[in-house]
Amino acid sequence: MTKLDLLEMLNKNLREYRDEGIPESIIRNSHMNDWDGYAGEVDMVLVDAVLVDFLNFVANKQGIDYGLYTKDLESEKFS
Repeated sequence: MTKLDLLEMLNKNLREYRDEGIPESIIRNSHMNDWDGYAGEVDMVLVDAVLVDFLNFVANKQGIDYGLYTKDLESEKFS
């Protein structure tokens, strides 16, 4: 697996995770993540920012400027 293959796999998984319902997942796993709120409190703008920042962080650690933006989560650019 190349570094780019890794990033593409993570990007695909990130999109699947996001599409399957992050608020519900966070609540379902609250015993593991210390979430004590409810789905209405999960700010998807913040969630998207963290997901994109994490993937760009991993890319940077691999020496790649992946350049993923939150707006790209809705586009086909990185899918």
